[in-house]
Amino acid sequence: MKDDDAPLAEGPGRRLYPVPAAEKTLDILEFMAAQPGGLTPTEMANALGRSVHEIYRVLLLLEARGYLYQRQGETGYRLSLKLFDLAHRLPSVRRLSDSALLVMQELAPATLQSCHLGVLSGHDLLIVLQVDSPLPMRYSVVLGAKFDFAETSAGAVIYALSPEPVRRRLDAWMQAEGRPQEEILRLAERAERIRADGMEMRESLAVSGVTNIAVPVFDHMGHVVAAMTVPYMPQRAATVPLDRVRDLACAAAQVISANLGARGEGR
Repeated sequence: MKDDDAPLAEGPGRRLYPVPAAEKTLDILEFMAAQPGGLTPTEMANALGRSVHEIYRVLLLLEARGYLYQRQGETGYRLSLKLFDLAHRLPSVRRLSDSALLVMQELAPATLQSCHLGVLSGHDLLIVLQVDSPLPMRYSVVLGAKFDFAETSAGAVIYALSPEPVRRRLDAWMQAEGRPQEEILRLAERAERIRADGMEMRESLAVSGVTNIAVPVFDHMGHVVAAMTVPYMPQRAATVPLDRVRDLACAAAQVISANLGARGEGR
């Protein structure tokens, strides 16, 4: 065994070995979590007792992965909310899935259509639950798939009903991506209609002939946490009319929201 691989400490059932890169990364994250403002690489290195050379590549990686960021016009790094997001993502998704699964399993045969549930993950819509139509021909979305939020009805619904800082962040991302200003303005107009209607029903941007019915899901604080989409695919065997499917989807979303503590009791 090399000296570099000698264990740092031993405990019940485990041995800790030095991992310099990981230690620098954790040192930076733990230190920055207590800082009220931004710090330059030099200030950070001095506070950690390291050289700028030691931490520079780690800082670039943490910035690239979204854990650190720099405000426009500033040189100091700040800690983002990504760690907060990671800490809450898995339990919240499990609770959301538990609250929605039975409801969506009843919705699919009642409407003779598939349905899926999406949450906002950065600037993507992440599919966390999918229930297939009982019909042999069906529209299905892969569980875990990610889509540009602005290109999905569910993403547009979450965007429209999210707090203004969230919308500003997504607008800034679209601008940084080089999206035409007209596209950003169209999304803002679309969001106004969604807020007025409380949901969105429109032709799919991705699949011809499919009408997306996207309805929001709220938590106990009244915050939009997800959106459920029923991609209505007309076919001879799909005998439930579009308007009836819309009403059933809206009712199902209300039950899921109630199961999360919003507006009354779930089941």
